[in-house]
Amino acid sequence: MKSWITLVLAAAASTANALDYSIPSGWTANSTTVNKDYGALNSIAQNGINIMRTKWYSSSTGLFTVGWWQSGSAISALAYKDMVASTSDNRDFVRAMLSRAKATNGNFDPYGYNDDALWWGTAAYYAYRAYGGSDLLAYATTVWNYVASSQITAAQAAAGQSPLRSFAIQKTCKSLTTAGGVWWRSSSSDRTDAGANVVTTGLFLTLSAYLAEAIPANKTTYVNAGDLAFTFIVNQLTDSASIPLDTLNMQTCGVTNWYFTYNSGKFVEGAIVLNAVTGTQKYLDRGLATVVAGVKDSSHWQGANGLINEGQGGDPAANDDGRGFKAIWLRALTEVTRRQFNNADLHKLLKAYFNIQYNALTTKDTDGANNYGTVWAGPYKGPYDHAQMAALDGLVAGIEVNWIR
Repeated sequence: MKSWITLVLAAAASTANALDYSIPSGWTANSTTVNKDYGALNSIAQNGINIMRTKWYSSSTGLFTVGWWQSGSAISALAYKDMVASTSDNRDFVRAMLSRAKATNGNFDPYGYNDDALWWGTAAYYAYRAYGGSDLLAYATTVWNYVASSQITAAQAAAGQSPLRSFAIQKTCKSLTTAGGVWWRSSSSDRTDAGANVVTTGLFLTLSAYLAEAIPANKTTYVNAGDLAFTFIVNQLTDSASIPLDTLNMQTCGVTNWYFTYNSGKFVEGAIVLNAVTGTQKYLDRGLATVVAGVKDSSHWQGANGLINEGQGGDPAANDDGRGFKAIWLRALTEVTRRQFNNADLHKLLKAYFNIQYNALTTKDTDGANNYGTVWAGPYKGPYDHAQMAALDGLVAGIEVNWIR
């Protein structure tokens, strides 16, 4: 008689295998292959990080020159690289930057946005995982506790009222509960915004999943919050191809149907980690469906050749939020790769996808002196702070998939 665990694993394998992991015909063999050893891979990534640390860090603000939330994302890349590469090259810098940001605002939210706080809270968790330290874990839990009051509970949805807004909210949209959404604007804002968006809710989902893994005593609390967030995104803000959209207006049920890589990134990262924590199949099924759709679809943020083109238009010297979205997508996919290491077909697909980005960055969009440009297809123009920031996670992903351990 087969054991329960055997049956669960077999079901998971069956679901995963039902997805189409074939490599698209437009992805050429030359673009999907990287022939570098660990030393070269690690050196390239760290040299890119060193440029960020020296050229684009402001000692007067304690931030990178890209600003508050993007600094939270960028510092994540540094800690994530040390975890992936089994190094500690950035430990002291990361710790100091997090400490100074915490001193600036205890909740990492100086401007009244929950996603701002969550970028830093997730960065603190990445640092905790890379370096250890109860202080870093405390930063992450502080952010979670701060944002948790902004999540719409089942009772609030049923009542049509949130204590953080003076106006009534929709109890259901599309005949499904609005519970689980997280307000974009935080409790320290003017509380007039009606939007609950994917990036904020996905960030909360992801941090909830990580904390459930790190703090077993509070696992149920974190899992329940993560499940609510997951369900909200699936029910209210996901298209028919399993790709998340952007924002739900909680007053009108109106949907902003923008497609951004970072929305999909935070959703899949949270879903895959929540699956690892709970063993619940729905998280894996939906997470992998979004991964495959997001990697293979050429209508939203990449061409038929697989190279990401999101956030690369206009004047390459001008920064905007969209410049760095793709880095968050690649970081999330790196986490998926690490956690789904037994799924050989998925690993092959993601390795090819990562290497397309890596080869473009390192051969077409660099000056050869560790500076990277805005347009990954090249030619290189720069240097620019936002371009350097966006490249880091692509370089880190290159270590993960090409390091022969």
